[in-house]
Amino acid sequence: MDMITAINYFLYLMIYSFLGWVCESAYISFGRKKFVNSGFMHGPFCPIYGFGAIFVILMLSWLDNYPLLVFILGIIITSLIEYFTSWLLEMLFHIMWWDYSQRKFNINGRVCLRNSFLFGCMSIFVIYFLHPSVSSFVGSISISLRQLIAIVLFLYLVTDIILSTLQLISFKQQLSVFEAKLEEIKGLLSSQIPEFNFNVKEKIESFMENTPEFDDLKKQLYQHYRSLRESTRQARLRNSFPHLKLSNKKQLRDLGEYFRKQYENFSQK
Repeated sequence: MDMITAINYFLYLMIYSFLGWVCESAYISFGRKKFVNSGFMHGPFCPIYGFGAIFVILMLSWLDNYPLLVFILGIIITSLIEYFTSWLLEMLFHIMWWDYSQRKFNINGRVCLRNSFLFGCMSIFVIYFLHPSVSSFVGSISISLRQLIAIVLFLYLVTDIILSTLQLISFKQQLSVFEAKLEEIKGLLSSQIPEFNFNVKEKIESFMENTPEFDDLKKQLYQHYRSLRESTRQARLRNSFPHLKLSNKKQLRDLGEYFRKQYENFSQK
């Protein structure tokens, strides 16, 4: 790929990232009846849409004689990008940015059939209608101006990514306290609850009644969770991702569910 082609594709990336931001911000803003700056970046760009469009263009443009195949492969490509992005962000920041688990035909809450179907439709729209116009528009700009625009946008993009990542790292550091409290509860439970036997019901009841530090830890844990949710520094992220949730909270629910089931099983003996 020569320099001019690389510049063109970078401009495509930024254009589609901007258009994706416009569509998603409008959709969320309409639903919440107030303006929402969508995405984890501060500026008007959602790179996941930009990369999705670029992958679709690069991989499917040569199949333009087979619209059904473009539609099906568009669903697969964009769904893989969305799933991988969700997984990567959760691994890096311990945050689940979106959750489709309440929708039918979802995969681990990261992708769902409805969105994937819409992405397939968008792939058709991009390949047959939008990209020819975008490509023509970029090509109409002089090479020197294209280079200047690409440099300015690249510097802006790098700056925004750095600032947004620093904000997310700060959030992750706050989560470390939350995780420490969670580990204290796990340690307390494992050290206080003995091996399960026929007297487990009485022992668990005694543990709950005579271990005030357990209630203390639970209060501290939920207080810290509320402080994370109410932090003004994270207000933009909460507005951008209405279904944002801490992945650690699921661990606490799983822990409680485990001991509840053990309690029920052994109390019946």
